[in-house]
Amino acid sequence: MRLTAGLDAVRDAGKTTEPPDQPGLVDATIFDILGNERRRACLHCLAEHEGALSVSALGKQVARAVADAEADSDELYDSVYISLCQTHLPKLDAVGLVEYEQNRKRVRQGPRFDAIRDQFEAARTTEKQSSDGIRAEIIVPILTVAIGAAAILSPPAARTVLLFGLVAIHVLVLIFASTSPFTISH
Repeated sequence: MRLTAGLDAVRDAGKTTEPPDQPGLVDATIFDILGNERRRACLHCLAEHEGALSVSALGKQVARAVADAEADSDELYDSVYISLCQTHLPKLDAVGLVEYEQNRKRVRQGPRFDAIRDQFEAARTTEKQSSDGIRAEIIVPILTVAIGAAAILSPPAARTVLLFGLVAIHVLVLIFASTSPFTISH
């Protein structure tokens, strides 16, 4: 049975699918796949495991990844498990990102998993850099206000030292930002 790698790709229950012959996934398919939090969590979990996982184990990991503080963990797991079995895994299998054995309730990376791994890693790197940038945007103004306030309240001789310290901190942040993946984003 030959299926297409588009948004409408659907897998017939109990039949084996072949991944599409296209060398890469269509951008619209990638955006659709990564546009769902549960599918992103599923792919992240599978990226960390080389072998097959039971859908139950995958469901628990995905439920933990998407849980919020107010969610009932049992209800969330049930919802995740059902949506993985009925929607997400068949969709990922249809485009060749996973191999989903419905009868055995097992899943593993598919033959086209590497096609999305690059997108997935780029997104993870961007998220890390964004979180670093937020920290820099918070730390630098706080230090500036604290040292500036100390300079205003201190005797004139100490002001000079504090102002040089303020300049030194800003220079160090600029040097650190230019020599590492640490970025100051605006």
